[in-house]
Amino acid sequence: MEPSPILEFDWAFSYLHLYPMKLLSLIAAILCVVSIANGQEVFTVHKVETIGNKFLSDGDLRSILLTKASPPGIFQFTYRLLHIGGPPVTFDPLVLRADSIRLVQFYRDQGFFYATINDSVAHNIGHRSVDVFFLIHEGQPAYVDSLNLHGAPGTSEKLWKPAGEKPALSEGDRYSAAKLDQEIVQVIGLLQNNGYAYARRGSAPVVHISPPDRDSVQVAVDLYFHSGKRYDWGPITVRRADSSLIHVNNQIILREMLFRTGDEYSDQKKTESEQRLYALNMFDFAKIRIPDAPPSGDSLAGIISLRSRAVHEITPELLVNNENNTFNFGGGLGYIQRNFLGDARLLSINTSLLLESLRFFTFSQQVLRDTTTAGRIDATAQLTQPYLFSNRTSLTWGVSFLVDKELPYLQLVATNKIRVSDQFAQYTTGYIEWDVERAKVDSLQAIEIPPGLETPQFNSILSFTIQRDKTNNPFYPTKGFFNLLTVDEGGVLPSLINSTFKHAGFPFAQFWELTLLGRWYFSLDKGGSNVFAMKTKVGYAQEYGTFQQDSTGPIPLNYRYYAGGSGSIRGWRTRQLGDVIAPEYGGNMLVESNFEDRYYILGPLGGVVFIDAGNLWNSYKQISLSTIAVATGVGLRYDTMFGPLRIDFGFRLYDPNPSPGANHFMFQNTARTIFRQMVVHFGIGQAF
Repeated sequence: MEPSPILEFDWAFSYLHLYPMKLLSLIAAILCVVSIANGQEVFTVHKVETIGNKFLSDGDLRSILLTKASPPGIFQFTYRLLHIGGPPVTFDPLVLRADSIRLVQFYRDQGFFYATINDSVAHNIGHRSVDVFFLIHEGQPAYVDSLNLHGAPGTSEKLWKPAGEKPALSEGDRYSAAKLDQEIVQVIGLLQNNGYAYARRGSAPVVHISPPDRDSVQVAVDLYFHSGKRYDWGPITVRRADSSLIHVNNQIILREMLFRTGDEYSDQKKTESEQRLYALNMFDFAKIRIPDAPPSGDSLAGIISLRSRAVHEITPELLVNNENNTFNFGGGLGYIQRNFLGDARLLSINTSLLLESLRFFTFSQQVLRDTTTAGRIDATAQLTQPYLFSNRTSLTWGVSFLVDKELPYLQLVATNKIRVSDQFAQYTTGYIEWDVERAKVDSLQAIEIPPGLETPQFNSILSFTIQRDKTNNPFYPTKGFFNLLTVDEGGVLPSLINSTFKHAGFPFAQFWELTLLGRWYFSLDKGGSNVFAMKTKVGYAQEYGTFQQDSTGPIPLNYRYYAGGSGSIRGWRTRQLGDVIAPEYGGNMLVESNFEDRYYILGPLGGVVFIDAGNLWNSYKQISLSTIAVATGVGLRYDTMFGPLRIDFGFRLYDPNPSPGANHFMFQNTARTIFRQMVVHFGIGQAF
């Protein structure tokens, strides 16, 4: 356990005058316990309230209390019957006294050094219950007047500025013990990333606190470190735990390192280099070690320890995902050959069959008569070259064949894809893709195919994507953000071919497209058990040239936008929302926003409350407030090792195009209409 900060008070102040009161309270509590024990009387806790707190919320205060209110009677009954809910909570005066001390310490950790806590108990003899009250006087919060680093080379400004980061605790901030600990960790990290490999924390920080009789309380903080000696990287060697599996040349391994012999030691670059070795998919263990004790010289020898994976791997798969905002299930078979033709290349071949029939499950009567299913068959072969020009850039070449069956159409697509990816920064990645595809669409229903798609297309699409991902967890993000920008262009290459070869005459799409996506996550409590999440997606596609001129065709179906579904506006089924003639064929303009409060109910079971808004149009000129669809609803989540299983119940709060017999606003409809339009979405992983 880390030593607590030493608090030094700059005036003659004593708590001795409080000792008689505390002693009497402790004696009273002990006598109360003895009395209850002798009389065999047991009281349950009816409610717990905090009174007088302004800066800190009731939720934050109750989260640290051991004295809890008993659950409602219905949950006590279900607990006795099914062990769902919870038992009544027995009142314990000693626990109450410990809670008061705990609250005082919690306030001090938040910078309220003069906060006082008084507890009181109201007994209800008839119901054998008590009401517990914590009376709080918070006092003035303390602000950091100065922050001094001892034992670290240079000044704090010299440490922070080159790293491009901000201190966790700065002058003028309200004092926080958690931020103080974070500041210590960050300073040690900066030292270890600037050559001081063995930097560590020194003695406990000292916090000097000013008297309480001023307008505001000021603190001066002194932090102590042992930075040690500064080192450069010395010779780097490779050690293998086996020799019977993949044999990758040592030079290939060393080129993945983000440092070279003679470079300044950086713990961050060491960690990122390990991640690059794992990303090769050649090793199931990759670790870079330095000497346990500081050497006497000026350099650190690095040892890369590796354990290889199998060269060939065949993996059957049970597929469950929410691609295309639907609940898909099916099976697949994958094959991987590692170190294909040397140079750490990776060859992968995958086939899959997915069915989407569960997306049509609703509470309407039509589900009993609808036996139509949708699905897709996908076959892909892909070769990845991990090193292209530098160890931050890779090349991927793949060919695929797709059979996409939706209700109104059947689409066949053969694609040749080339992708070059580059890691611009620690959290930022960019992609350039070139897709050459042959697409054919056949109508299956009376819904008319958009003009021009009845003729097979030869398309060439260039794409550029840049994304920045600073979420803290891919499955259960509680803080951070994810931003993405994609620009697509289709038609340049076919247009050049048609202009060069006058008799080529094949149809192709000619368009450009811009997509913006942002996701943000905010933890509403300290444990991350309550998270507010939001998503915004804006997309626009525009043809330049029409299918009647120069043999060009409309935007391909797999590059259009679709609305509705479990990851979109959840009051509508997948591809069923749009201010267009046939939403099943998509549109050119999409705007959607999602707001969701995620919270845990009991153990791995959680719930969500959400509001979704947006729609699909053919042009930005059609957007108006009256055409924005709004949905609301609730859902359940159950955590598993592969992500949360989810079920959402979506209601149409505002429908821009209500069906016959329904109104625009949900509350203008009858309960029968509301529940008839309700849509149930199943999925795996969070909605966004």
